[in-house]
Amino acid sequence: MSARVIIDSLEFALNGKELRGEVPIGMLDRLSGELFDRGGNLQYSLYGQTDQRQRPQLRLEVRGEVLLQCQRCLGSLPCPIELVTQLLLLDEKTSDVDAGVEDLDAIPVNAELDVWSLVEDEVLLAQQIAPRHMEGQCEAASKLKDDAASPFAALAGLKDKQLN
Repeated sequence: MSARVIIDSLEFALNGKELRGEVPIGMLDRLSGELFDRGGNLQYSLYGQTDQRQRPQLRLEVRGEVLLQCQRCLGSLPCPIELVTQLLLLDEKTSDVDAGVEDLDAIPVNAELDVWSLVEDEVLLAQQIAPRHMEGQCEAASKLKDDAASPFAALAGLKDKQLN
């Protein structure tokens, strides 16, 4: 089993560090309620940097695939994950307005930032509220169409028998 990765976010960003790894999907407890299957891994890359105004930032890239549960048929729904997030680090003295964070996501500076939790947060934010298969691909929808035709066909057959 892999060990969780903890970093000092400010030190990581200011020193331009890089980190790559994998997160076992089964270890992401908050995400597990949304999943059909908890197997597999997500690959991540985390980069520390500063912007033109020397503000510390983290750049997170996550790739992989999770199997969500279709809300229509309750079956497996593969969902590819390819996200890139730029996160501005804010300390207690700096508010979003002071930092000029109109178009950036921001998180507080954390001396013990759990990278796996950060990956899980970003994957949760990227998920659909009610994931479903595309129209015509869902097993439940096609089964409903098949089932809907047969009771009426059976009734029509009974009616024809009574008339003869």
